[in-house]
Amino acid sequence: MGFLYHVNYLEYFELARSDWVRNFWRPYKEIEDEGYSLVVIEVSLKYHRSAFYDDVLKIKTRPTDWGHSRITFEYAIYRKGETDPLCTGRTSHCFVGKDGKVTRMPEGLKETLVDAKLLSRK
Repeated sequence: MGFLYHVNYLEYFELARSDWVRNFWRPYKEIEDEGYSLVVIEVSLKYHRSAFYDDVLKIKTRPTDWGHSRITFEYAIYRKGETDPLCTGRTSHCFVGKDGKVTRMPEGLKETLVDAKLLSRK
């Protein structure tokens, strides 16, 4: 049909979130090596317009809310050169330890989130 398959938007969210974590904090591999996993607990998407195969896309992501063991990211996917999003959404996650139980987020992350939120307002 030429349209981007709807599930791919979630994969793009994941790639953007991984890049954000790597750029503002540290690679997921290091986080996992310390015994933490960041599991998805909620997802929402809103499709505004279709993306097509071969479109060059830009994905914006930012953390919007967090607590002791959870974090929420918002996303917007744009076609290159356009200002109206094709898709917007959010994902919520919680940190779990090696035992699979919810745990507090790793040391230093809250400070990184506060700094990143301040930067995104500029």
